[in-house]
Amino acid sequence: MNTRIKYFIALNIIFIVIWIGYLFSIQILDAHNLKTTVQIRQNPSKEILIPNRGNIYDRDGELLVSSVKYYQIDVDRRAIIDNCNRGSKLTAKKVFNKIAKIISDNSSAKKDLLLKKLTKEPQYSSIYLITDVSENQLHIIKSEFAKENIKGLIVSFSNIKRSYPHNKLGANFLGIIDAGKQKNSGNSIYTTIGRNGIEATYNEYLCGEIGWRETIYDANNRIIPLLFLKEKAAQPGKSIYLTIDKEIQEILEEKLIIGLKEYKAKNAIGIVMEPNTGDILAMAGLTKGHEERSAKELRSVTNIAASFMFEPGSSLKPITALLALEQDIYKPSDKIDCTDYHLEYGSEERVIKDDHKYKTLSFKDIIAYSSNVGISRIVEKIGSKILYERLIAMGFGHKTGSNISGEASGIFRKLKDWQGFSLHSISFGQEISVSTLQLANAYCSLANGGNVMQPHLIKEIRDENDKIITSYKPKILRKISDKRSLDTLKVFLKSVVDYGTATGTKFEHLTIAGKTGTSEKAISGKIGYEEEKYTSIFAGFFPVKKPEYVIVIVYDEADYKSYSYYASLSAVPTFKNVVKKIVDLPDTDVIANVKESNKKFVFAPNVTGLQLEKAIKILQKKEINFIVTGENKNGTVMDQYPKPNTSFDENEKIILNLDNKQDTEQLRIDVYAMPNLIGLTIRKAIAISNRSSVKLVIRGNGIISAQSIKPGSNIKFGDICTITAK
Repeated sequence: MNTRIKYFIALNIIFIVIWIGYLFSIQILDAHNLKTTVQIRQNPSKEILIPNRGNIYDRDGELLVSSVKYYQIDVDRRAIIDNCNRGSKLTAKKVFNKIAKIISDNSSAKKDLLLKKLTKEPQYSSIYLITDVSENQLHIIKSEFAKENIKGLIVSFSNIKRSYPHNKLGANFLGIIDAGKQKNSGNSIYTTIGRNGIEATYNEYLCGEIGWRETIYDANNRIIPLLFLKEKAAQPGKSIYLTIDKEIQEILEEKLIIGLKEYKAKNAIGIVMEPNTGDILAMAGLTKGHEERSAKELRSVTNIAASFMFEPGSSLKPITALLALEQDIYKPSDKIDCTDYHLEYGSEERVIKDDHKYKTLSFKDIIAYSSNVGISRIVEKIGSKILYERLIAMGFGHKTGSNISGEASGIFRKLKDWQGFSLHSISFGQEISVSTLQLANAYCSLANGGNVMQPHLIKEIRDENDKIITSYKPKILRKISDKRSLDTLKVFLKSVVDYGTATGTKFEHLTIAGKTGTSEKAISGKIGYEEEKYTSIFAGFFPVKKPEYVIVIVYDEADYKSYSYYASLSAVPTFKNVVKKIVDLPDTDVIANVKESNKKFVFAPNVTGLQLEKAIKILQKKEINFIVTGENKNGTVMDQYPKPNTSFDENEKIILNLDNKQDTEQLRIDVYAMPNLIGLTIRKAIAISNRSSVKLVIRGNGIISAQSIKPGSNIKFGDICTITAK
């Protein structure tokens, strides 16, 4: 064997020994600590999945609050540089420039600032670029990166923000959220927490449940899809459907903002409720400078419609009057002495006076004209115990059970703590403090037949599949009176609007009942009242016969110099403006229903062939209105509509034609024609039919697709039209 072969064999042996030693050191001795690296690669990490917070809707499904997830964008510059070094046509500098342009075009970040971050040394590290990138923006950015074949994009969850499509609407009761950290096995996990309002009260439903998934990344920081990895999906928050009607809420806030400025008040508060269900349709509490304050600030303050307390003043008198009616102490027409009332209790004296001097007033007019003297004399025959128990039963002195964040209990002393003149004071709303919510709920019981309802702001709660998981039904807490007494009280309260202290809210076609209250403001922490500071209140409901709405308007410290502190000059006109807007809503049938219920049908007398003068006498005797058409010189009624012995509304007019029948028929078509109901909702069709003479028979639900009487056809009072809806 020659020398060359020997050297070759020796070198191979040395190489093999070295290689075996190297492998032994790696695999057995783990000299480079590779086992730990392998374990890290093979052991999955846990990625936290943040749920979407639930939405908040109004009663008709109008979105009031939703959530938007935001993300943080980082870039792995090493991956970009390595890709460029592997033969990319672009340099790293050009790629950085493209990245800066893509992100700046689809976010609020500026291109120059992004480029400065991307080119910062050392360039072989990952760099943070921007946070608060929305899901929509992120989708576009990812698409652009893929289109340009740019590597190194790193995306991580940043935070959740609430979105409000209607800006400040309902800010007080909706509330606000904060981002929080929930501890889990030593780690802090992002979560959302409601701080006040609906967000706080129903946070458990809205926040959802955090999820997680196991992940393993390769050397390029890409997730490796492996079947054995486990995952628990995040559960999105439930959605809350309120009893609030967005349109009525807008009306209430709009009119209160106007009143806040016009009457220079410190606070303006309003509530609209359904008396038969306890549903809160609108709730607003605005403070001075409302329009200048940010939406975020307004959502973070207390809901003063439920928390602000005030003496109700004369708005409490109807409750005293109701007790007198129940016990038959006075009849509505009974006269009561209303001259100055001198009282003595021990060594103390007190004189109760009215703003206007009265000698006597009827029981009814004591409410209409709001006599403190009259109600003081009445309450003496009722007694302290009965008055106390009734006020407690109607919800004063304790929370209403509405579950509204920040609700106040009011201030109402126990009977044993009443003082010498407390009975008289409380009868006209002094020595007691209430919230607007409490007062509104009390008036609901006056309107709905004596049922004290549990007011509520939540209609139902639904899951992510729109399935109802909780619904809130009307709940009667207790019964407080009888129908006879309440019907009489409604007449009393209607007189307040017809000729008493609230004539400013009277409507031609709509009956309203209510009571004003102008109360002095008690000095905080002291005995006595502030000078030139008052609370102005009007609480009412309509229509009187079958009330559908209860509204309470309150102004705190309205301007004294302009006399706006009188409820009749501030709360009353605002109430009227709110009512007018509500009844003008397309889906509100209040006035149409009132007109229909007030219709009286009579039979048309036969005056055809009679001289006009004689025909008119017959119609006038029956108090029937008429229209005369034609120019027949003989003055004979040739035709009439409605036809003889046909029933019609006594408020409508009979057409008397002096010419020929054809003219009457044409006029009849113009005056009494069947409206076109096809394509309308059932609710709108009912409203239209109520304004005409036709009665509807409804089949199905949804949009009207057919009607039995052709549009434009002649109709008479009492005709029946069958409509089909799908």
